[in-house]
Amino acid sequence: MNTDELKLITKDQIPVLSKTLTADNIIFLVKTLSENDDKLRYNAFLLLQSNSQQFPFVYEYWDELEKKLESENSYQRNIGIKLIAENVRWDKGGKFRETINKYLACCTDEKFITARQTIQGLASILKATKKHDEKIRQKLTNLSLEQYKKSQQKLLTKDISTILKILDNR
Repeated sequence: MNTDELKLITKDQIPVLSKTLTADNIIFLVKTLSENDDKLRYNAFLLLQSNSQQFPFVYEYWDELEKKLESENSYQRNIGIKLIAENVRWDKGGKFRETINKYLACCTDEKFITARQTIQGLASILKATKKHDEKIRQKLTNLSLEQYKKSQQKLLTKDISTILKILDNR
């Protein structure tokens, strides 16, 4: 796979192509996550996200994904958040235990959409493991959303409620 091929991929091709990624493809795609070209970066993200739902290959790049959580660029934080949430299912080494505080800090990110995606990503994390239930519950029940507009607070509150319901129904 190269940048020209990656640019031409359509969204409906992602599920099939993600199943056929080689180790070299994954290395290329992880590097491409830092590209400035939106189309390249987005297609790389979509392929890695879809692959992560079925295979543990992207988990090997956990440390690079974790670094994205503290990026100055909100797009990079979003990429890290979503790919970490997908890869917790493969976390046999306990890496999320070391990452959870950085991840949860994004629940009150300066960018509303990043905060929202972080909270929504908790559903995938909770589906993958019960190890962090109390820490997640504690963080969500103590969140202050005052920095967001009222309409945004309402959406975040709804997302938080959804996650707390998952926790309550365990």
